[in-house]
Amino acid sequence: MEKFAKALSRIFDGSLISIPIFIIICLAIIKNPLSALGWAFLCILFGTLIPYLYVFSLFKKNAIDDMHVPNKENRIKPLIVTIICYILGYFVLYILKAHIFLRSIFVASIIIAVILTAITYFWKISFHTSWVTFITITYYILFGKWMLTFLFLTILVGWARVRIKRHTILQVTLGAAISAIVTLFVYSLYGFIDLF
Repeated sequence: MEKFAKALSRIFDGSLISIPIFIIICLAIIKNPLSALGWAFLCILFGTLIPYLYVFSLFKKNAIDDMHVPNKENRIKPLIVTIICYILGYFVLYILKAHIFLRSIFVASIIIAVILTAITYFWKISFHTSWVTFITITYYILFGKWMLTFLFLTILVGWARVRIKRHTILQVTLGAAISAIVTLFVYSLYGFIDLF
């Protein structure tokens, strides 16, 4: 079970798996496949690639000893870089007049990242469960109610993080809860879901 938990933790850390997820999102909302891939590249660049390369550079310099940055004290700089990338990504998408759904994704990502980063100064909240919850709700908007069955992934990933002693039950639960509240609120503001 330990190996299974570690594998889940690696798969759903939000880095490499973000690539197909962004591609699927863009193909779903943009009719022209080539255009969709172009937008996906921009989303991946600012939402995944640059933050990942920054963490990798820290790892190569021995500033961190794990690409998953288990120590909360070491997470702050990568998280700040990630927030800056999200903000830059949003403005690039805005200037280039990207589909409004893509812009809403970056708005939600910015808000979630800021809140979780602030909490990380004091407490090691789970970004894993936050990320999986965010993607599940996003796919629910795009593909319908059956995607809510993917919420079991949040539970499974939360279990994995607790199992390998990276988080407590409360940390994985609040990571998911904060993400759900912010994501639903942002998508509601943009008119993609009717909450009120």
